[in-house]
Amino acid sequence: MSGFDQHNTLVAQPIDEAAVANVATTCAVGPLVSRVLVARGFDTPERVREFLSPSLERDWVDPACIPGMLEVADCLQAAIESGKRILVFGDFDVDGITATAISVRALRALGAQAQGLIPHRYEEGYALSDAAIERGMAYEPDLIMTVDCGISCAHEVETLLERGVEVCITDHHEPGDAVPVGVPMTDPKLDPSCPSRDLAGAGVALKLFCLLGERMGQPELWLELTDLAALGTIADLMPLLGENRALVAHGLARMRNATRVGLLALSAACNVEPEALTATRLSFSLIPRLNAAGRMQEATIAYDLLMCDELDQAQRIAVELEQINDLRRQTEGELNLQVEEQLAGAGSDDAVIVAAGEGWHEGVKGIVASRIARAKKKPVIIFSIEDGQARGSGRTYGDINLFELASTCSDLFEKFGGHAAAIGITLPANKLDELRQRLCSQLLEMRQEAPDTGIHVDTIACVEECTVEQFSELELLQPCGNGNPMPLLALQGVFLEDRGAVGKQNNHFRFNASDGIAQVPGIFFGPDNIQELVDCSTICDVVFEPLVDEYRGRKTPKLMTKNILLSSHVPSQTDMSARIDELFLAQDEICETGDYAGITQVARFNTKVVGVSYENRQDVLAGLEAGVELALRRDAHNEYDANAIAVTLLDGTQLGYLNKHLAKQLAPAMDSGIAYDAAVSALTGGPLDANADMRSPGPLGVRDPGATTRSYGVNIVVRRIDLDLKEPAGDAAPSLDEARERWQTLSPSELEDSLRTALIGNHELHEAQAHALDALSHGRNTLAIMATGRGKSLIFHLHAARMALLEGKASIFIYPLRALVADQAFHLQEVFAQFGLAVSVLTGESSEEARKDVYAGLAQGRVNCVLTTPEFLAIHADRFAQSGRIGFVVVDEAHHVALARAGNRSAYAGLATTLDALGNPLVLAVTATAGTDETQIIRRVLSIEELVLDPTVRENLKIDDRRDIRNREQYLAGIVASGEKCVAYVNSRDQSLSLTRMLRHRLPALAPYVGFYNAGLSKADRKEIEDAFRSGELRCIISTSAFGEGIDIPDIEHVVLYHLPFNDIEFNQMSGRAGRDGRDATIHLLFGYGDARINENILESGAPSREALVVLYRVLRELSQEAAKRGEAGFSCTNHELAGRAMKLDRRVKLDESSVSCGISVFRELGFIETSGASVARYITLVSNPGHMELEESVRYREGLEELDTFKAFKSWALKSDAQELLERFNRPILPDDELKGA
Repeated sequence: MSGFDQHNTLVAQPIDEAAVANVATTCAVGPLVSRVLVARGFDTPERVREFLSPSLERDWVDPACIPGMLEVADCLQAAIESGKRILVFGDFDVDGITATAISVRALRALGAQAQGLIPHRYEEGYALSDAAIERGMAYEPDLIMTVDCGISCAHEVETLLERGVEVCITDHHEPGDAVPVGVPMTDPKLDPSCPSRDLAGAGVALKLFCLLGERMGQPELWLELTDLAALGTIADLMPLLGENRALVAHGLARMRNATRVGLLALSAACNVEPEALTATRLSFSLIPRLNAAGRMQEATIAYDLLMCDELDQAQRIAVELEQINDLRRQTEGELNLQVEEQLAGAGSDDAVIVAAGEGWHEGVKGIVASRIARAKKKPVIIFSIEDGQARGSGRTYGDINLFELASTCSDLFEKFGGHAAAIGITLPANKLDELRQRLCSQLLEMRQEAPDTGIHVDTIACVEECTVEQFSELELLQPCGNGNPMPLLALQGVFLEDRGAVGKQNNHFRFNASDGIAQVPGIFFGPDNIQELVDCSTICDVVFEPLVDEYRGRKTPKLMTKNILLSSHVPSQTDMSARIDELFLAQDEICETGDYAGITQVARFNTKVVGVSYENRQDVLAGLEAGVELALRRDAHNEYDANAIAVTLLDGTQLGYLNKHLAKQLAPAMDSGIAYDAAVSALTGGPLDANADMRSPGPLGVRDPGATTRSYGVNIVVRRIDLDLKEPAGDAAPSLDEARERWQTLSPSELEDSLRTALIGNHELHEAQAHALDALSHGRNTLAIMATGRGKSLIFHLHAARMALLEGKASIFIYPLRALVADQAFHLQEVFAQFGLAVSVLTGESSEEARKDVYAGLAQGRVNCVLTTPEFLAIHADRFAQSGRIGFVVVDEAHHVALARAGNRSAYAGLATTLDALGNPLVLAVTATAGTDETQIIRRVLSIEELVLDPTVRENLKIDDRRDIRNREQYLAGIVASGEKCVAYVNSRDQSLSLTRMLRHRLPALAPYVGFYNAGLSKADRKEIEDAFRSGELRCIISTSAFGEGIDIPDIEHVVLYHLPFNDIEFNQMSGRAGRDGRDATIHLLFGYGDARINENILESGAPSREALVVLYRVLRELSQEAAKRGEAGFSCTNHELAGRAMKLDRRVKLDESSVSCGISVFRELGFIETSGASVARYITLVSNPGHMELEESVRYREGLEELDTFKAFKSWALKSDAQELLERFNRPILPDDELKGA
């Protein structure tokens, strides 16, 4: 079977989940068995119990319902009672052999003189023939009884009658045009409505002797022969349902008890324990050996084995059959190769395969046809040609009724018989081409009327269900065969691990199917594309039959693979997908978080030129002055650095280079066409006399070298030419003013409606939101408690905009952590800009220049909203108050007020004092978690007057708890493979890109629909990705926490917490993004203990230890001393360079660029240093005698410690709480009790 079906899709029967649950509970069966049973129509406990307990007593249909059965029974009874010699004439396949053995044994038990005769396949052919009749006449029969044949032998029956031999017919084949007349005849297919239509020839014979035994005083006789009837039924591919299922179950039970010596001997010969026999095992062990006798030599050998009652004799026959079967295998392989070679030339693409050859072996045509039908997944008929006659055996595939299909061409046939699954045909060889054309045309017409819809499986399983216990329980469905096949299951969205080719010819495929949680071994025999499977690293679907493999007493589950569907279809590239590909090329810039983060997106920045002491460059520098225009030139062929960027005068004279870290960021931008220029901002070093006169510049702005000098350095300003280089406020202010003026023309009621529409479209406010806004409009301090995702932010966004536009008041939004402030600010600035309002950020990270600008903006009315932390606000409340405009304060995550203790978030505990310093503005406190005690504290501290409670529980959300999963990459890919809208949160920019790459590789069919998102993207790129995700052009986003507040996409079906969030607020907000449209959605927890250490390392970089800060200060002091020796007041040094110096000074300390950035901010805030310029050309000056200050007096330092402490508390809860507790954290609010609600 091919392992590559790019056009096929899996089709599982729709299942009634309620019926599955009912069957599982009532009948005490597992989930896999329940789903398979319901899929097969056993959807009530009554039907299931009946199916799982096959019973001849209950299921065996009255033999008299079969047309002609009573007449045949009368005929035989009369023959027995009159002592007539009876010859049972069978067929050379297993059904015919077992039917003959059943009949002869039963007749003899009833006192008849009976013999059996099996026709010779090659000399006599199928069914009654002139040659077979001649051989049969040697027995001098009075009556010939046919089994498994005769229904189409009118001529032969007439011959026998003419010779004075009585005839009675038992058969199960479809009657054709040559039905005998004038003789007793029984065949269930003579009546389309007969309930026993699906019996094999052996089953019809058993029915006959069930009836005869009852009549002649041996009612239990037939039950002793069910093992033989079971063999015939399985071998002839009869549906194992109803009475056939009961018959086979009973027969298998007899076989397992080893009561028949012939079967016992044959089981031993093929190394099968009788007690381990199943219908499936019989098909691959005893049945092929019994069939081999008729295929290769004389079927009588197999018949003799079934009739044998002596163990020694049976063992000899079994050994002979084993040898014949070896010959059959060899012959079968040879014919299979001949057919394949013929099909390689032409015919393999036909809807029905018709192959024919001179001298092809008659005995193995059917089995080769069956094998090729399974491999090619289409009906196959193989003919052997001799003397212009073509005799063929056909086998079907799937649910195609081959007998009905071939019947449409019956005018071509000389002989024809069979049933839905297998047929035999004889016709002139010159009619083969016409037969092929007509069969293909007819099947194509049938498919147009009922087109194939894909690969049908019973149910989709998951890897965790593939256990010994569940696979073993599927044995309840035995006996399995045609009509009740082995369960065919599928695993969707799995990866193939430990892949390899095995077998003597390396033509079988071994693998482990994994979904990231669990894995299960599988084997795929003879796939067409084995090398492609061995190389496969993409997601795929595996179609298999479940098997419990036992080796040396150890049982393991195994996938007996029938098909592997590879993800081969790659959709055409979309505009968004192409843009994502472009962004991958800018990975270094996007993921940069150090000195040069986002450097290509700024209009201008300062840096210093390196390499200025080479090639007489000092002479050139000596003549420079501030303002001299410069050029930047890419030096892509530089032998030391392919990213090199040279700094030159406008005439091309080289001054030096940009440092390699900066060049690494700018080079790709310049190579893509972005242009930069530069100008001198300052000359450093130089003459011994710092006050020495500088001579007039020459025509190029270069001064003549002066007297003896120290080494010169040069600082420059770099400008991106295509960006507006004017001060942002100068251009932005008029547009904000114009927008604000438009909104201020609206009446208060019009303004509120317009603001609401701008923020949430045509949606209405829910009751709690409307209640809170009404309270605020009446000047009442309000506490709103509602679950994550219920729109708390909308309340204060709308009211802050309302106050700014109507009253000119400014708002302060307080968030518990500095990291949250940055995430919130990005989108809030864009939202408020449409109203002409400006949003700023003030935290411990803000420079003194930024702080001064924001305070001035508040006072002048340029800034309308400030986002900050409680620590920053507590220390700087007076500076906020000086603006005289603070009218509204929001305390987000207000439960922190109740959790504050002395020495622990004291800024929260002191909010009453802070609010008093601000002039007691209107307060809104919001949270999702405030029980009775917490609510009382919040009300007291914040002087709350109005309590707004929203008890809504988001019942549509559920948790998929996979914490500490084995392979989360694979599990994430399985989620994304569903194609449902998904956001996966990671904890770094690098991870957002690497996981996106992984998914686009492993899910080629979905590659264009997967993108990434983080704070390193430009504002335009972030908006473009948001819009694509909202519209469905992207289906999956891999993001940092940057994809959060302000992004309103309601139809997210999956939120994946791939890494451990940094705090409970991130956890709640990320999880709460799922299912905001009210539809079912899932939050998948894939994080684990390994993430905790990584997160702590990241946070510790933002809160360096006291020891690390001491080492950093020593480095700053050394650099200051070196600058003084050069006659300079300070020095320039990047965070990367400072971290390197610190490591050389003391390797025990942990300092990276982030730690250094924090340390510089802390020292500046405490007055230990002064800085000027942008980060890459930051100029640092140590303050002389700064005085004694405690680190805790730095807001920046305290904020870092708070983030670290918050994470440590969150980590323990997130990793140890059960799934229900985690779910309840974000899908419902924690509310105060009823007494407080009414207070």
